[in-house]
Amino acid sequence: MELLAPYRSDVNRERQALQPVADHMRIPLETLWAEIVDDWERAGTAKANWLPTVFREGRALYTLEFPEGWWVDIAATETLTALDDLFADSWGTSVGLVTSQLTLQHITSDDRSITTAIATLLREYVTLEDETAPLGIEFPSKHGHPADGTGACWAYWMRGRDAGLTEGASVVRIDPIEATDPAYRAVLDFCKIRSR
Repeated sequence: MELLAPYRSDVNRERQALQPVADHMRIPLETLWAEIVDDWERAGTAKANWLPTVFREGRALYTLEFPEGWWVDIAATETLTALDDLFADSWGTSVGLVTSQLTLQHITSDDRSITTAIATLLREYVTLEDETAPLGIEFPSKHGHPADGTGACWAYWMRGRDAGLTEGASVVRIDPIEATDPAYRAVLDFCKIRSR
């Protein structure tokens, strides 16, 4: 969902930008949009609301196995409070520092500089109660979760590789993303985009 959702936003935003043109022509926006899409198809350009086949074929579903350990839930109230207490004024965004209390809105925003800053500080400074280092961070997707899924985002710290050692995580399986895959189809439907 995190990967495909921006395509939904961009197409809808661009279509809405045409509203003044449709108003000037005194036709419904959907009619203008259909005419533009028809022109694109006649010209042989990419279809609106379609992902090219190469988008799907150039990616895969990786099943990973991680070493034993714990993840830091950066959306937990306790974590957000501790982050504010320990690292106040450390949260830079693309538009400046966060001056208010850190919230779930910051964690799940489009501006990933905050989650990157949090992950960096936690990786460097946090040791868990059992004296181990966390595996990484987890937080919810801003897009929610499907009824049969978690909707979680994960960031794993590759400490082994960074230290020049064998990495603890491994790829167990790699599966192609099939055009008929039910999960892929569900996300396409949600995003109102199509793919071959």
